[in-house]
Amino acid sequence: MVKEKLKVLLVEDNPTDALIVKKRIQRDNAFEYDIAHVVSGEDALVILEKNFFNIVLLDYNLPKKSGLETLKTIKAKNIEIPIVMITGQGDEQVAAALIKEGAFDYLPKRDGYEDSIPLMIRKTIAEFRAKLERENLQKEIVLRKEELEKTNAQLMKLDNMKSDFVANIVHELRTPLTIIKGNLDNIDKGFAGEVQPKQKEILGDIFRVINRLSRLVNDLLDLSKIESGKMELNKESLDIVKLAGESVKAFETLASSKKIGLVKEFPDKLVIVNADKDKLAQVFVNLLGNAVKFTDNGNVTVKIIDLQGEVEVRIQDTGPGIPSDQLDKIFDKFVRVLAETKEGTGLGLPIAKDIIVLHKGRIRVESESGIGTSFIFMIPK
Repeated sequence: MVKEKLKVLLVEDNPTDALIVKKRIQRDNAFEYDIAHVVSGEDALVILEKNFFNIVLLDYNLPKKSGLETLKTIKAKNIEIPIVMITGQGDEQVAAALIKEGAFDYLPKRDGYEDSIPLMIRKTIAEFRAKLERENLQKEIVLRKEELEKTNAQLMKLDNMKSDFVANIVHELRTPLTIIKGNLDNIDKGFAGEVQPKQKEILGDIFRVINRLSRLVNDLLDLSKIESGKMELNKESLDIVKLAGESVKAFETLASSKKIGLVKEFPDKLVIVNADKDKLAQVFVNLLGNAVKFTDNGNVTVKIIDLQGEVEVRIQDTGPGIPSDQLDKIFDKFVRVLAETKEGTGLGLPIAKDIIVLHKGRIRVESESGIGTSFIFMIPK
């Protein structure tokens, strides 16, 4: 096995000590050592500026420029290399000062100290490399963070551009849709002449398409307001039981046509919440509409529980349920996790969630395939 080559700079003015240290290092089998020896701090600085070394063994007591002064100069020149100070000064204060000035470690110069040098080299090299890895990792993390922040800023800018574009398109669509619907209504009522049965049937198909487009436009408008932070709440004290009852009543005809039941489990008293009536009504309509749409038999149950400080509303159906691997997508925009044959924009549930969140409430879904689904939201009083 080929050994790693390790370049060592030994700074020692005592030739006997230098020879002893070099011989002891060369007997170590951990690396293939290439040892350079200089006798002064000045020589050490010159050779370090021109050559690469893995480690420096620096004697504390040097002529002219001391080991401590040499250490300070190496650090001042930003030469990134681990330095082990070899000192005959047994004082712990001296050792602490050396570490403070940038020495990676130190070794007291006592009898037999040379036997500890190979172990000190191995330990220092391992710790220094680990330190470099940590620093490189930290730099990489900072770099990645900056890149992510820049990418996120760009995405936010694009998202705002998208929201502005959608809002502009929606506003452009609302007026012509209103005009088309109004003119069709006039034709349907006979203001442009008698309408034949076949024409009536065609008009009915057109009305359904126009109504669907109108719902899409309204949903997109709500979404753009929420995303841009322009949706404002006009809160008032209202009876959520009464509001829920009115919302259920609006679906009686549709539920009856599908032969499914609408069950109300309401408290026998007023339950007052501070909320935006129109927005909260929209939540009921979106959740009830979703429940009725996906229920082909059984019941849709609306339950209200008066709690301390908040109200729990549970809208439960006996539909096909939602697969467990799709539950985390249920509130995603433009996503329909159930039957593709069902009409919908994929915006009703995300809008309902956003409205509840605007009220500082919470919403969640519970579902079991083949059993049914429950949407539960909590709203502060």
